[in-house]
Amino acid sequence: MKKVVLTLAAVALMAAPAMAAAPSAVANTGVNTQQYHSYDGLICTDCHTLHNSEDGAAVALAGYTGGGPYRELLYRGDWTDMCLSCHTENSNTSANARLPDVTDTGWTAPIVMTETGVKPAGVAMPGGDFWQSANDPKKGHNPAYTKGAVGGAATSLFMPADTTLSSNPPGGAITDGEWSCHSCHGMHSRFSGSYTAYRQLKRKVNGIMTTGRTQTDAAGVETYSGAVENGLATYEPLLSNSRGDIQGTSYVNTRKDTNPLEGADLLATESDTNKNVYRGGFSSFCATCHGDFHGGNDETRTADNAKTRVNNAWVRHPTNVAMNEAGSKYNISTYTAVITNAQGNNPNPVGYDWRYPLVQPDNDFTVKSTVAGMTDPATAIGASRIMCLTCHKAHATEFDNMTRWDAAGHAFLPVGGTDVDGTVSAGDNPAFGCGKCHQKGGTKAYVKAF
Repeated sequence: MKKVVLTLAAVALMAAPAMAAAPSAVANTGVNTQQYHSYDGLICTDCHTLHNSEDGAAVALAGYTGGGPYRELLYRGDWTDMCLSCHTENSNTSANARLPDVTDTGWTAPIVMTETGVKPAGVAMPGGDFWQSANDPKKGHNPAYTKGAVGGAATSLFMPADTTLSSNPPGGAITDGEWSCHSCHGMHSRFSGSYTAYRQLKRKVNGIMTTGRTQTDAAGVETYSGAVENGLATYEPLLSNSRGDIQGTSYVNTRKDTNPLEGADLLATESDTNKNVYRGGFSSFCATCHGDFHGGNDETRTADNAKTRVNNAWVRHPTNVAMNEAGSKYNISTYTAVITNAQGNNPNPVGYDWRYPLVQPDNDFTVKSTVAGMTDPATAIGASRIMCLTCHKAHATEFDNMTRWDAAGHAFLPVGGTDVDGTVSAGDNPAFGCGKCHQKGGTKAYVKAF
């Protein structure tokens, strides 16, 4: 079937922000959001076939149950495979996407899965690399089940299922009948009741509305109202925003309240000046499938909670807890502590450390993806909160349980060992792993000879 070429600028799916702009095949006279999968950037026939026909032949790719046609008129029989057809290394351009007859208009998609486990130079993968979990399920998520397949056989050809857990998340359960990229991310709309703007994350995950009931102020900023939704009052909205908004007939590259966008550019190296900044809701988001791992947001700290506290002592690591919480002996002063290492200097940032991100208050924009935060003490404050993503990445890492560091390793790095960002140790520990917030032994903890 003949494709109608529309303006194509950017692909954004899974953990992806807006992509690099691409040339238009047809002059664009309307709103240019520079986002694929949506409106002016949309080429429907790159992903869908209206009548299960392409160039006079039926669309049926080997390996999928039934051999086509496939649900939602897609070219592949699995939702995760649809995403990975364009978001895998060396398949992430309109010239080499692993889909039939994609219109080549010059786009480049952010990579969420490499071919070898080695991150390509010049790109950011803040969610981690699905190659790790595809080769070892202990390393992260394995979204291999399209809608209706949970409890049955995995449908993905690109992502092997977890041979131990299958589609059963530890600390919870999946109830909405799927475990795919679509479980967390939407494909199209970003400005609706179904999806947030940030990374196309869904508001309703695993049958739970993660926003609770929300209200929007005059500036268009969504806030949590505290009302009960689905019997739970402990979920808060994802306040981060990396996409801007469509206001009237214009695409505005800021939040509605004029504050800056803060998502890392995934087509550039992740760094202190190109990082994700999180504003809230991420622990709630994870809790929709892993609820037994923590008590959720708004947990009462003065009373025991069966999930995370027993007799006023933590039995599971707290999440969504402010760093200045009263009574805590680990706080922002440990996260930003001045450390004396074997070289006589301080290897620990005194400000917001993008390698161990915190949830930032939504009224404080001192930490931005394009402004250095590690050297500025004002960018890590007591109201900042620890969250699931402080210690884990969203997709997968080279370590078990998709942690940001080797939790099974020694607390100190040996000479020549490297931290998560490549900092080389000379016989000390440059504010590494658990020691980022738990300096056992005080500020001299890292003076150690090997």
